[in-house]
Amino acid sequence: MGKIRQRVLTPAILCALLIPTLLQGQKFYRDDPIRTLPAPLAVGEMRNRNLDEVVDFFLESAHWTPRAATPAGEVNTLGEVPDSAWFTNRHAYRRLTRDELQRGAGNRNEPVPPFTVVGGKAEGISPGFRMRDSAGRMYFVKSDPLSNPEMATAADVIVSKFLWAIGYNTPENYIIYPHLEDFRLADDATTMGPYGRDRKMTWSDFEAIVGKIPHYEGDAFRIMASLAVAGKPVGPFRYSGTRSDDPNDIVPHENRRDLRGLFVIAAWLNHTDAKANNSLDTVDYLIDFASALGSDSDRPKDARLGHKFMLPTPSEALGRILALGFYAPKWERVHFPSIPAVGHLEAEAFEPERWKSDYPNPAFLSRLPDDEYWGAKQVLAFSDDDIRAIVEWGRFSDPRAVDYLTATLAARRDKIGRTFFSKVLPLDNFRIENGELHFDDLAVQYNFRSVEQYTMRWSRLEGTSTKLPIDTAGAPAGTYFAALIKSTKVPAQTVTVYIRKEQSAFSVVGIDRTWSRQTEVINTGN
Repeated sequence: MGKIRQRVLTPAILCALLIPTLLQGQKFYRDDPIRTLPAPLAVGEMRNRNLDEVVDFFLESAHWTPRAATPAGEVNTLGEVPDSAWFTNRHAYRRLTRDELQRGAGNRNEPVPPFTVVGGKAEGISPGFRMRDSAGRMYFVKSDPLSNPEMATAADVIVSKFLWAIGYNTPENYIIYPHLEDFRLADDATTMGPYGRDRKMTWSDFEAIVGKIPHYEGDAFRIMASLAVAGKPVGPFRYSGTRSDDPNDIVPHENRRDLRGLFVIAAWLNHTDAKANNSLDTVDYLIDFASALGSDSDRPKDARLGHKFMLPTPSEALGRILALGFYAPKWERVHFPSIPAVGHLEAEAFEPERWKSDYPNPAFLSRLPDDEYWGAKQVLAFSDDDIRAIVEWGRFSDPRAVDYLTATLAARRDKIGRTFFSKVLPLDNFRIENGELHFDDLAVQYNFRSVEQYTMRWSRLEGTSTKLPIDTAGAPAGTYFAALIKSTKVPAQTVTVYIRKEQSAFSVVGIDRTWSRQTEVINTGN
């Protein structure tokens, strides 16, 4: 191979010294890095697990501080999340077209009238019901509050498409404008009665639901219909632990990079309602996004949400008492646009690392800087045009809503990049080209800072020994080389790249990152 050196894109690297380095030996297998996990094992009958939302709220609210630092699981040797039943790499791995972004999880199952109402919606706070269309497909239906037409339904559709484009499993969500005459009531339709008991649903019950939905010209009303996920429901997954009756569920959920990194993505989309009950097992889905962006489902999102947990932590409560009402944080002084379909979403007071879900999420509190870096890469993959393409699918009647949401999400995206790309050395896309090691500095690529200087040193690894890579061309196949790249400004920030000699080429098989311990999770609830 001759000489391995840094890409010309980053000419400020100081040197590539062939000096001995004591690197901890790392074992690789021939199939590393793994891009796709094996198909899940067949699972027998699984019980439907119900999770009491009130109990979950109080149990998780009692644990608001960061958890012990543990390296993430469900990652390959490059630090990436492989394709699995949980996650499929999409937009950050292979750019999707505008049509693919707008299609999301699918657009071929739009509900077709007439519709048969089979029951009222038992979960959530906004009006809704369950229905089958003329093709027999089941949908879960939600609507907007009278005060903010289009807000919640748009948020549900838009966020589902962003999450799908990133790689998560989401349902097919459709916005439609039916009329009352498009519906009939199933003979066995039920709804929730007093004391939480089911009772027979009447046409008056359905009319009462529709009466709480904003109406439009021609007496049409707008609803969001979410296609039921295929398979038998077995309940939600939790953001900690594993499921004992699923032999495929072996990585504690609080350690999964796709769930830890979801913190960054949820912060971007202001998906404060990221909790266990808004998920589905065992092909794992994220569901219910009506409380994302500027919506809180039945009202605009309170300015406090996204900045503070719903239940104040002891330190926060004490701070309020000591402030005596004289101090107002920046988020309390933000002015939101007078666009009812947007609700309350802004970028000015947004602090990505201090963002909070409605109540503590174990996976979010277990995250490390490399988990945040992974999440930030997913977010930064969306250009302004990509964002607009998905936002347009909210079907807003006011064009200001599209313009404002696009600009706000772009601004929040950039804050995320500046925040999390500064916590690690953001070098990525390592590859061997023409006998050289090439890579991209993502902070430079996205114009967050100018080119910085690095140092680089090489080591050759054969089994458990560490030798100088003096003769790379003569090295036998299966020999590993390691390039340690270090920031000159923050020495604790390093990237070690592992390269394997193949029969006639070299391949990048592993990446390790280090960072300053002071940059680990600061989401303490203060």
